[in-house]
Amino acid sequence: MKILQRFHQNDISTPGAFSEMYENNRLSVFRYIYSLMGGPAEEAEDLTAETFIRAWKARYTFEGNLDSAIGWLIGIAKRLVIDNHRRKEVQKTTDLPSNIKSESTTEEEILLIQQKQELLRLLQALPPDQREILLLRYMLGWKVNQIATHMNLSENHISVIIHRTLADLREQWTF
Repeated sequence: MKILQRFHQNDISTPGAFSEMYENNRLSVFRYIYSLMGGPAEEAEDLTAETFIRAWKARYTFEGNLDSAIGWLIGIAKRLVIDNHRRKEVQKTTDLPSNIKSESTTEEEILLIQQKQELLRLLQALPPDQREILLLRYMLGWKVNQIATHMNLSENHISVIIHRTLADLREQWTF
């Protein structure tokens, strides 16, 4: 009987368990999507919502427990971002936002905005696998072994990719 109860506690097909999965993972999914897209936040929020809508519709196909649901959700989110990118053929820009008022924005704030835009530009220029590995590691805080399992690569391979990619980004950083 305890085994059956444990299964039901981890079964995301129930509204309560799905709600718990949502609360535990919504911010991570949003950060992942936002980082892949480079903004805007409203669009990332829409894709985050769509991720959970698709997860709800496919909840009976999920095999695992609540702790492993993040990998499944990230897979759904990744496909949504790719589809969105293909559909819109996103135009990248490094211009400052048009709503900045020179009298109300300090030089430090402008520099910070420019640095964020440069970082997003560098991340967007990375090959998709490298970008995803960095996002999982530094935006979502995944451990190397979790990334390796998620991407079906060895931990050593993931570590090497992280090390080399960061070294390349440091060379390209202009600030």
